[in-house]
Amino acid sequence: MSYNLVLYGILVLTFSMLMSSENVHSESNVTEYKFLFKFGGNDSGKGQLSSPHSIYIDKSGNVYVTDTGNDQIKKYDLDGKFILGWGKEGNNSGDFDKLHDVAVDPSGKYVYTLELKNHRVQKFDDKGNFILKWGFENTGGKGAERTPHQLAVDYNGSVYLTDKNSHQILKFDDKGNFIKSFGSEGTGKGQFNEPHGIVFDTNNTMFITDMKNSRIQVFDKNFTFLKQWGSFGNESGQFSATAPGIALYEKDGLVFVMDKTYTNFQVFDKDGKFISKFGAKGKKDGNFNRPEDIAIDPSGRVFVSDTGNSRIQVFEHVK
Repeated sequence: MSYNLVLYGILVLTFSMLMSSENVHSESNVTEYKFLFKFGGNDSGKGQLSSPHSIYIDKSGNVYVTDTGNDQIKKYDLDGKFILGWGKEGNNSGDFDKLHDVAVDPSGKYVYTLELKNHRVQKFDDKGNFILKWGFENTGGKGAERTPHQLAVDYNGSVYLTDKNSHQILKFDDKGNFIKSFGSEGTGKGQFNEPHGIVFDTNNTMFITDMKNSRIQVFDKNFTFLKQWGSFGNESGQFSATAPGIALYEKDGLVFVMDKTYTNFQVFDKDGKFISKFGAKGKKDGNFNRPEDIAIDPSGRVFVSDTGNSRIQVFEHVK
């Protein structure tokens, strides 16, 4: 009888410990995201996409996507309805070669693009009409061959490029005149190892994905280092060495980071406190394959450029 009581006690204790452990490792503040719809599809047709790399949503809710496989910009509404597209492979004004990123200035009037092979930025109006272009070779800094991968426009209209090869950030005015560069190769504060994604909040605070250092670095408008978070790994709050995409949702003060290798996005507050993560590898709705970028619409819905699956997926936060 006493043996049975002891055994029962052990079982109860074990179950309690398991439940306690489960509660410790489950994160009570993890939020859920629900798949809503997708658009694109692997083709060169109207509104379809081939290996879309980057995505940007302007203040009016226009969704711009780099249709990288077709060297075109595609513009959609927030329901994924195709509005217009422009560009073709080439090196003339308005053409693209290895189109990599797109960003819109805060006014919503101007669209900027970045090409890897043509080594240039192009500026268009929101109807796709070409305005100007500029290159970025020999623009200050170390004089290394420039290989910017993403760009962003601050609230003063200045254009910033993350230069992967020379581990720097390049700043231009809205006419393409070079202003300055900052950063160097390393692991210290203000140093980078292949910086990639960049985004600004309304105070012109910049958030940068320092990819090979597996961290986010934050600077003020004068390039003064403010904070950093992240480390290499697959736990909550950690990143692979390929976390290229970053976006802000100002209304709730949230920072979203896309991780290409771990095929998920993580959500933080602006101080770097981990909130949640979502995603898994696959082809089904809600799964990702080599996702590159992320954008948040005015209502907080999450748009992901699911590059390997040649589509854009849209999610909403479920409280």
